[in-house]
Amino acid sequence: MANNELAVRFTENKYATKSEVGKELRMSMIDNIWSLILSYRSNFNRYLSVKSIEKNQLVVCFCPTINALVNSTDMKLIRLMKEYSRLSTNNGEVARFADDCLIKSLKYLAKEHEIEVSDNYLRSLIHGDIKEPSQSVRILTRYLDALNFIKKSYVNPIDVDYVAELYSRLMGTTELTSFYRTTEDTNRENRVLIDRIYTCAPVPLIEGMMEGLFGFIATSNLSAAAKASIAYYYINYVRPFATFSDEIALLVAKAILAHGDLEEIGVLLPIESLLSDNQEEIARLFVEVQKTCDTTYFLNFAIKQIENKCDEAFDVIANLKVAGVRQDFYRADEVKPQQETSYVVRQPSLFDSVSEEIEPVKQPEPAPIPVPAPAPVVEQPKAEPAPEPQPVPHVEPREEAKEEVQEQIAISYIPPAIDEKQALRLEQHLLELDPSLRKHEAHFYARHCTLGKSYTIAQYKRMIGCVYETARTAMDHLVELGYYRKDSSNKKFIYTPIPRK
Repeated sequence: MANNELAVRFTENKYATKSEVGKELRMSMIDNIWSLILSYRSNFNRYLSVKSIEKNQLVVCFCPTINALVNSTDMKLIRLMKEYSRLSTNNGEVARFADDCLIKSLKYLAKEHEIEVSDNYLRSLIHGDIKEPSQSVRILTRYLDALNFIKKSYVNPIDVDYVAELYSRLMGTTELTSFYRTTEDTNRENRVLIDRIYTCAPVPLIEGMMEGLFGFIATSNLSAAAKASIAYYYINYVRPFATFSDEIALLVAKAILAHGDLEEIGVLLPIESLLSDNQEEIARLFVEVQKTCDTTYFLNFAIKQIENKCDEAFDVIANLKVAGVRQDFYRADEVKPQQETSYVVRQPSLFDSVSEEIEPVKQPEPAPIPVPAPAPVVEQPKAEPAPEPQPVPHVEPREEAKEEVQEQIAISYIPPAIDEKQALRLEQHLLELDPSLRKHEAHFYARHCTLGKSYTIAQYKRMIGCVYETARTAMDHLVELGYYRKDSSNKKFIYTPIPRK
């Protein structure tokens, strides 16, 4: 029973690697425990049509936690597409949303290539205002051109011709003189014969492995987010091109999202953070997938990144809507209408209908109206002076009126709050003091430990960003360790901090 609990813990609570299991259990020999974990995971495994360099089939584990995460992200993507479709094109909401997303995407790409650019410069680049960009930023304009191709090619199958078009646009040419890589990687790691970790696929295997990927994209019934994540890993694993393999992997992932009924949202979502952020963690996960053929390690990471970008996009849309409401609310009614202005949409050269820009076009001025000659002035009889106003007797205001302006609140004090710096210190102290406490549990408790208050599983779920079952398990674990007391109220569990020395 205890071993089965370990299998669930290191699969559902955290999809751990073998080394992570040994480190957390503080054991060097965990072969039996690891066999039980793999046995539990095998109940949820799905084998993929793509294979490793050693001809082993890749697998993905859709255990309840991973499956719930993928489903939740899919629902967010669909909801984001609906919210995007409700944005108004008349007041420029669509254009501002597209600009925000594309600027973020290009900033991640610029970071990867160590290019320093400002937001204003990127906005000008998006709208085609910079006709001859410098050599250092040319990759950004070519990347925008590739995104424009994806946007216009939702119905085209993602095959070798599709990828060739993307690659030619990144190379800045209309005719490719070479395509797949023809030279082997000279990295020393490729010379190891035992427990070999490949930095790329051998040249003779590239074409066959890429054809397998195209077949997987065309026939797999996985969700668009899951399929895009696996394709991103696989192209980085094969590295079929001498240059721009990373960018091609990201563009193919975006194309899969766009083909999966997400259309422009798939193109605009700034998942280019995979190119520049958390590179050490991504490299570690790539190695783990290569050693085990289990793509779940990277899938779990990538799906969370996509989910985070959805949340950021929701914030942008919310801010746009608030700005629109505020503009309508504070428009002065007494201002006389100015000369009528109509609007036309200027289509930029790089990313035309996504980043629309509104330009005012003045209507022609009306012809002057002739003014008649002034009539002769005739003196009018003087009017009698008006009677002087009588003084109004002073009346003291009622006492009730004075009381109305005196507002009071039910709470006579403002409760103390711990700032983020103190919370971080407390979190680190708890982790050093209690080795059985998990990092995300310490993170939550350090910010929710006020005596007299009660906390819920939903609060943990929102703060950590996990599924309900993970949050419930974590809160119950904090109860076992003596940090909270568990009670029930109104058909839900509440957790009250216990005084600790």
